[in-house]
Amino acid sequence: MKILILNGSPRINGNTAAMIGAFAKGAKENGHQVDIIDVCRKKIAGCLACEYCRQKDSDHERKCIQQDDMQEVYPLLDAAEMIVLASPVYHHGFSGQLQCAINRIYALDKPKKLKKAALILSSGSDHVYGGAIYEYQNSFLNYLKLEDMGIYTAYDDQNQSIEKLEELYQFGKNLICEEKPPVDMTLEDFLDAFGPGKIVRQGSEVSQYLNWLSQQAIRLTSKLNGSYHTPAQIREIMKELTGKEVGETFSMFPPFYTDCGKNITFGKRVFINSGCRFQDQGGITIDDGALLGHNVVLATLNHGVAWKERPDLIPAPIHIGKNVWIGANATVVGGVTIGDNAIVAAGAVVTKDVPENTIVGGVPAKLIRKIDPSENE
Repeated sequence: MKILILNGSPRINGNTAAMIGAFAKGAKENGHQVDIIDVCRKKIAGCLACEYCRQKDSDHERKCIQQDDMQEVYPLLDAAEMIVLASPVYHHGFSGQLQCAINRIYALDKPKKLKKAALILSSGSDHVYGGAIYEYQNSFLNYLKLEDMGIYTAYDDQNQSIEKLEELYQFGKNLICEEKPPVDMTLEDFLDAFGPGKIVRQGSEVSQYLNWLSQQAIRLTSKLNGSYHTPAQIREIMKELTGKEVGETFSMFPPFYTDCGKNITFGKRVFINSGCRFQDQGGITIDDGALLGHNVVLATLNHGVAWKERPDLIPAPIHIGKNVWIGANATVVGGVTIGDNAIVAAGAVVTKDVPENTIVGGVPAKLIRKIDPSENE
């Protein structure tokens, strides 16, 4: 992971620098790339609010008109996956030099790869952190939609103490390094291998890639389910999980579970109620206006009947049509298409295609009745 540290301290060997050094040492030992910018030693002016950087379809969109040392920082910001703001606390806030650098990030709107952030603060008192922490949590993180990796503070005798520097070292040392796939395979290759009619053998390169993807899905669903998130934050997590845009009309009540995530496609106005479980390796497509009740299971994988073949995976896609309503605790298996406007009763197990404008229920699901198209007018 590429980490960019913006050091807002004017003192070369001060307390903030010592905390940064301990963190950077641990992060580098863990395989991360760390760049440190001492903003107080750069000529970085404040933002002019001229909107030069926001002129759409120009040759200077995302470019700042001010040709100072911030031009050296912009490429590092776009390449970084994590940013660390470090500063002494001056009158309850960041140093002025660091604040100028933060304001100038506006030119990029949102750096291209940035996903995580952390805060390091040093002061002479434990009563002065509030302003800097408030800005970090309520402005910086929220605007850039970053995951907070931690806030580390030191004051008075804590500054440069063995205990505090060890804490920062361990923070860097224990940062999760984004793992690379264990095999030379792209996501497109993986999805093609799980196409209809194909078999994925246990131990194959495809199954190894799947195991790697599953760990990413576990990490993201744990994040989603572990604490409260706003609707916008849920959409951002689902965007990262699926690798696709998730529109503003999508809504979900966590918890939500999947062991892949990369073969899900949502239409508009889709609602997913709490407790749903998607096994999406074979492909799950949910069209506009579909509603999924509590604890719905969508399972696109099957196994061979012979015991020697049971570890192998046999994928088949699920397609849920427009305005479909699937009741609580229903299960839909691979290879099933549910037609537009259909309803699946609570607790049903759907093993065959469901025609449009019908209601099915039972185990296995069978036709209960047809829906008069006039009922949907």
